[in-house]
Amino acid sequence: MSRLVRGGAPRGSASRLHRGPHPGAPLQRRRRGLGAHLLVAILTGAVMAAGGVGTAAAPAAADGMGVRVLTPDPHPLTSLGAPTGTSLVLLEGSTGQIIAALDGHRRRPVASAIKLVTALTVIEALPAGSIVVVGEEVRGVEGSSYGLRPGQARTVEDLLIGLLLRSGNDAALALAHAVAGSEEEFVLRMTGVLARLGVEASPVSASGLAPGDALSAADLAIVSRAALAEPRIRDIVGVVGLRSDTGGVVENRNLFIGQFPGATGLKTGFTSAAGYTISASARRDGRELIAVILGAPDDRVRRATAAGLLEYGFSGTEVRSVGHTVTLRTSRGPVRFGTDGVRVTVANGTDVVTMWPRLLRPDDLPSGVVVHVGGRPSGSAAVTRRDGRDERGAQGLGEALADGVYAALRPLGLDEGLR
Repeated sequence: MSRLVRGGAPRGSASRLHRGPHPGAPLQRRRRGLGAHLLVAILTGAVMAAGGVGTAAAPAAADGMGVRVLTPDPHPLTSLGAPTGTSLVLLEGSTGQIIAALDGHRRRPVASAIKLVTALTVIEALPAGSIVVVGEEVRGVEGSSYGLRPGQARTVEDLLIGLLLRSGNDAALALAHAVAGSEEEFVLRMTGVLARLGVEASPVSASGLAPGDALSAADLAIVSRAALAEPRIRDIVGVVGLRSDTGGVVENRNLFIGQFPGATGLKTGFTSAAGYTISASARRDGRELIAVILGAPDDRVRRATAAGLLEYGFSGTEVRSVGHTVTLRTSRGPVRFGTDGVRVTVANGTDVVTMWPRLLRPDDLPSGVVVHVGGRPSGSAAVTRRDGRDERGAQGLGEALADGVYAALRPLGLDEGLR
């Protein structure tokens, strides 16, 4: 059994190497494969032909006075042209909104991509600099290996490098035993981590070798966003190589890193049951997007498909902040109300407006106004008073009549723009 020994990192502990192109891999910025270009064209045509974003999502939980802030449904991308049997999701990193999806909620094996959940579980339990003494559980482990031997003392960071860069199944087992004493107990902790992210799934291994290690593409996108929020994971998954405790250079098996401009992660996986999987992230012009591909037929296709999704997201969509302030004339003077900013990702050129009620009265103000995306209602934005006044006194008959006249003279609908 691997065991945890508290203490500092040994001499020669892990350090960053570089973020340059992956050794032996052509730069994607110089020439993209035909498959990636074709996929971008298909994606852009599919979304723009359908008018951008779909119908309203299911209501979020009520907050405060029942205010609901919703984001548009992801476009289903039914004419994507992706390989048969794949599941795809494109997610906006800053908001967690799913921008595009194809079979995005079907659970299926994800292979070594489950190691992102393993890493989240480890960093929740083991502080940086912790020393792990590797146990007998690493003997004869199947699949990819970090080359661990029983009795070795490694920092938790070094084992995370082995887990995430080399996809070492022995590193997964060593970390599982160090955290929980057994893999069985560790996967229970993994289930708890997923539950806190809002994902109801129960992995059966720390390595992803088991067919029961199943997530949907949407689930894996949520996990990937959480992983990128952890510096101890982000600093590993976004580089082409790192120096290990033993002084050698550990190269990233994820060829997407170094090939796609702005790539920041994350993880690949393969088993015969899962096919080729990838969760790929990239940053451009202040935005970070996450593309998840499950069930691709080979490594080239999964990388090309991820590149196409990300290119579509960066070039074909934009983030809008929905909000507006309205001033109403009343018998007691003008009052101002406004909507809180709601950030939504939409296809370029999509109209996004807020629609206020027909007879808008300050004393009967709605808790939210409807947000229209592409001409269709797609949620609501919270409304708050912005003038700082607090008018709670009784209203006279004359004031009430005057306010009724003011309300009736307002337009049938205030088609308000963006703030």
